[in-house]
Formats: sequence, C-alpha cells, structure tokens
Amino acid sequence: MKLMNIAMGRRTAIAYLAVGLTGHAAIATADDSGDTHDGHEVDEIIVEGVPLDRTIKELAQPTSVISGDELTKRQAASIGEALAHELGVSSSYFGPVSSRPVIRGQYGERVRVLSNSLDSMDASALSEDHAASVDSMLAERVEIVRGPATLLYGSGAAGGLVNVIDNRILHNSLEQPFGGRVTLGTDSATGRQAAAGEVAFGTELIGFHLDYFRRDTDDVEIPGFAESARLRALEEAEEEGDEHGDEHGEEEEAFGIVENTASEAQGGAAAMTFTGENGYIGVSLSQYDNLYGIPGHHHHEEEEEEEMDGDEHEEEAVRVDLDQSRFDLQGEYRFGDLGKLQLKFARNDYQHTELEGDEIGTVFNSDGTDARLEFQHQPFGSLEGAVGLQHKDVDFAAIGDEAFVPHSSTKQTSLFVFEEWMPGDLWTLQGSARFESQSIDAPGLPKYDDNAFGASVGVIWAPGDDYSIALNYALTQRHPNATELFADGAHVAAQRIERGSVVLGDGILDKETSSNIDLTLRGGNTRIEWAVTAFLNDIDDYILLEPTDLLEDELQVFEYTQTDARLYGFEAEARIELLETSAGHLHTRLFSDLVNGEDEVTGNYLPRIPPLRYGIGLHFTRNGFQAAAEARFHEKQDKTASNEIATDAYTLVSAELSYMFDDPDVFVFLRGTNLTDEDARQHTSPLKDTVPLPGRSLQLGLRYNF
Repeated sequence: MKLMNIAMGRRTAIAYLAVGLTGHAAIATADDSGDTHDGHEVDEIIVEGVPLDRTIKELAQPTSVISGDELTKRQAASIGEALAHELGVSSSYFGPVSSRPVIRGQYGERVRVLSNSLDSMDASALSEDHAASVDSMLAERVEIVRGPATLLYGSGAAGGLVNVIDNRILHNSLEQPFGGRVTLGTDSATGRQAAAGEVAFGTELIGFHLDYFRRDTDDVEIPGFAESARLRALEEAEEEGDEHGDEHGEEEEAFGIVENTASEAQGGAAAMTFTGENGYIGVSLSQYDNLYGIPGHHHHEEEEEEEMDGDEHEEEAVRVDLDQSRFDLQGEYRFGDLGKLQLKFARNDYQHTELEGDEIGTVFNSDGTDARLEFQHQPFGSLEGAVGLQHKDVDFAAIGDEAFVPHSSTKQTSLFVFEEWMPGDLWTLQGSARFESQSIDAPGLPKYDDNAFGASVGVIWAPGDDYSIALNYALTQRHPNATELFADGAHVAAQRIERGSVVLGDGILDKETSSNIDLTLRGGNTRIEWAVTAFLNDIDDYILLEPTDLLEDELQVFEYTQTDARLYGFEAEARIELLETSAGHLHTRLFSDLVNGEDEVTGNYLPRIPPLRYGIGLHFTRNGFQAAAEARFHEKQDKTASNEIATDAYTLVSAELSYMFDDPDVFVFLRGTNLTDEDARQHTSPLKDTVPLPGRSLQLGLRYNF
C-alpha cells in the first residue's frame, strides 16, 4: 500500500509539474505569439455562442472551439464521445451512443447541448440512457463553454454548454454556384461505418442546402470482462455468504463485447436562405432517427416470475427508437449605423420509444419551441454590446412502465444583456446579466413559478502580445426542473427508484445560487504557447440525487435533496516547438486537468467526479502530411461518494497519420486509439462498473470538399 501511495504521489506530482512548466517555460522566452494549435488557427475562429464577434482569446470565460480536420478526426457515435478528450470535458458514457458531455464534473440538466445556439429540446438530459439528438457528423464546428453559461443561455447551462453549429442556413451569399462535402469514416472497436454528404447551390440572392448522413455500429468490443474487477470482487464476497453462491457463480459473465450496444442512425436536412445587402433570412427542415441498444438493462419482476415458474427465458434486449423532426428559422437585419437584429427560432417534435424486444415499454415525447431575439448595437465610443429576449416552451410526457416523471409543461422567458468596454489598449471589461422567469405545470401537483437572476463581470489584461490575464466572476441562479421536483418511480435503465422533493413531502426545492471564479493565464511566442485556467464554483442549495438504504423491487431508492457544494480545479496545456526546418515541423503538447467536488455540509465527495488527467503528445507535419502520438493518463479515482465504487487508473495511447491533398481537396486519416487495449472505466459514467470504454481500435476516415 505504501508503494502504491508513493507511485500515486509521483504521478500527481508529474501533472502539477507539467502545469508549472507551462508557465515557467513561457516566462523564460518572449517573442511574438502564434495563434495555431496543432496546425489550426483555432484561437482566431469567431465564437458564435456570444453576442459579439469575438475569438477565444478575446473572451473572459474559458471557451474552446473544435473545427476542420480535428473535428473530422473526432467523429463518433455521440457528441459526448466526440468531445470526451477536451480539457475539462469527459462523458456520461452509457455506451457509445448514449453519451453526453460532462463539463468540470457537471452533467445532465446542468450542461446544455445546443444546436445553432438553440436548445436541442430532447430528453437526453433527463437520463443517461437517452441519446442526444444533436450530432456532430454534419457540424461545421463545436463550441464548448467551460463553467456557467447561464447568463446567455438560461439556468440549464449552469455547468457549461456545448453549441453544435452547422452551415445549413447561410449567413452570407454563396461564393460559388455549387459546392459540397463528403465524409466517410470507420471504427473497428464499435464497428462504426459512417457516411455523410452535403451540397449547397444557388445564386447571390438565394441559396439551397441539402445534407444526409447514415451511421451503423455493432456491439462494442472490449479487452476483457464487462464487469470491473472491483465489482466482481464485491460480488464474489457476497456470494461467499450466500447459500446459493455456487449457483450464481456458474452464470456466464460477458467477455470481449458489450452486448446490446449496436445502433443505426440517420438524418438529413433541406434548407433555403435569402441574402441581401442588409442581411439574410433562412429556414431549415431536419430529421434525425436513431435506433440503439441500452446495455446492462434488467427487468427484475420478469426474472422473479421466471424463477417461480421454473422456466428458462433469455431476457429481452431493450432498445430505443428515437425520432426527431425540427424546423429552424434564422435571420439577421443590419440597420446601418445603429446595429443589427438577429432572430433564431426552432420548433421541435421529439419522440423516443423504449422497446423491450418487440413490445413497446415507455414512450417519451418532448414538443416545444425556443426563440431568441438579439440586438447588437454599434459601439458608443469604447462600449459595444447586445441585449436580447429568449422564450422557451416545452411540453414533456412519458407513458409506460418507466414513466417515473409526470407530464409537465415548462416555460421560460428571459431578458439578457452583454456589454464590453475597452478603456484602453491593455484592458477589456465584459459584463452580462440575465433575468429569467420559469414556470412548471404538472397536473395534480404544485405549480413551480419563480424568477432567477444572474450577473457576471470579466476583465482581460493584455500588456503585450506575449501574454494576457483574464478573470471572470459570475453569480448565477438555477431553477429546479420537473424531474427534481416530481420524479416518482422506477428508473430501470439507471437501476434505481427516483423520488422528487414534492413526492417526498419536502415541497418545492429552492433555486441553486452559485458563485463562480475563473482565472486564465495565457502566453506564448514562436517557441511555446501555453494557457492555465483555475476555477472555483461555490453552490448554495445544490440539488443532489442521493442514494438511500431503502430497496424497492430490488432497486435502490434515490432521493432529490439539497446541500451546499464546492467544485474547484484547473485546466492547463502547453505546446512547445521542438523542430522547425525545411524537413518538417515537430512540436510536443503537455496537458492536464483536475476537478474536485465536495459536499460542504457532510464533508463527503460528490458522485461521478472525473479523476486527475494528464498527458503528452508529439505532432509532426511536413507539407500536407501529419503524424501524431499521444499518451493520456487517468489517475485512480478514490474520492467517491457514498455507495460509489472507486475507479482504477488507466492510460490511453493513441497515434494517427493523415494527409491533405490540395487538388482535389481531400483529407484522409488513419487513427489508432487505446492501442494498449486497456480496461478503461470512465468514472463519470453511471455504468462504469459494467460497461468499459472500447478496446483497441483502428479508425479510417476521409473528407472531400468540392
């Protein structure tokens, strides 16, 4: 044990040393700063998720953008897996399809997934087994805001947001009368075979867009047992004291694959945009379908009846048939010297049906609208900003065996403002505020009707081109949602009974109030670029789903309660140039992130908090050729909540080769992931002890622009 502690301490020391070196090395050299990351000018991409046209470096709040070749290489069966290796981001991995982003240990209803800055309006935040309807296969880029984005996008973004942006509705006239893109991809571990195509055609006044994608996957291949070694040891210990232990021990354990994780997904859209001298207006109709299996699903009542009858019966596989139709409207009108007005509107019709074999189990419906109106005024001296109004109305219903949340209607109306003031060349001040009114109606239950307020102030100090300091402070409030208030029943996919505060007799939950600080240091020159962010998030009346000692129908009972919580940590990375000659370019990347989550009332750790991660990568480029290798270390997570099993450390090694052809414009890549075939368990996944990450995999992809 002592040797293990020493090893753990050394690994942790290496991570912190890497963070320290990123700052120290940059101070040791001072020259012009480059804006590229792995060969791409990511820092210079305009972030669409803020009212003003600003790049990453011009924002006080930590933001990331993935686009171009990097986004092509990260294609996966879900948005969660596509982003899981970003700094500060992990995933809720419920298999490769049901995986949402986890940002700084926050997940579910605290992380909002947007499509072109409007809510996805699906049921993915309700439960980890529900897949997100937003897909990155046809995306132009993906924006990630780490930390609360409540002030611009509502209380559902209290932990952060992911904004998936496509180019279906054009913001400018077409540069050529006809063009498009074809993307192909495969993955050996998941059996993924994917193809996507899009075309845009028209004139300077009117443009049309058509796109379609299809993706099929097989059951996921894993390096060993589906159950973790820790869980198997616990089960063996229980069986030793069970008189039927020998009988249980004869049951065959899943090995080599995770059953019932195959999927079939397809989607597409048709859009039309009118453009003119003063703006544009466009509409889009899109469809998304996904049929996928849910791993680790059990039906205890059926099993008990079968045991009583003495009949052998194989458990029916549970699948989800997801269907979403969506209408989007976007427009912009420029009022000369006054500013510009932007409108975004989405109407959503979402349904997913849980199938137990061929029988319909539960049907979830989510129909709603999300509308956003922003006016960006022209600068008044050094003051520039925008004001906006947003309204969202979502009607949710669940019918069937797992209808543990009642029918409800949620309405939100918000007024927000974002302003930026530059008192001089060295300073930038950014402030925002939001007032939000929310009501939740559920038949036969108390109505929720309350207001929430938030405000933030950020400052960026850039005394030179070599480095900058950004500080952002936000005070925000988050409304409780219908699940936290009214849940009452078996959530079978998550293997638990859930009880909301109203059902428990505790009445309406209080709003969460959080105080958040982000401090970001950036620097660089021709040899090194680095960035370090430290964050602290204190939350009063934090809504927590806590396990109890009660069992109902062999399922553990969980209750929604409130406490005070604190989350804090850092994200750091540095890129160091090693070689720059006519023979090629070589650089290394060091990175690390950490988040701690604690219940300040009891002193316990919060559940599903990711462990310390750190890594190193090498990247070589010559003309259109690129080669890269990376080792990413995930430490053991033993800072666990009650009734939560610790997760062992693991290392993911990857390597890739790619080439960009100039004429025709073709990008091809070959990528290997988890090359050492490690048994890797994502601690943020509720199924981490029964569903590991995929084993060794080879991925081949192609993108052709024409």
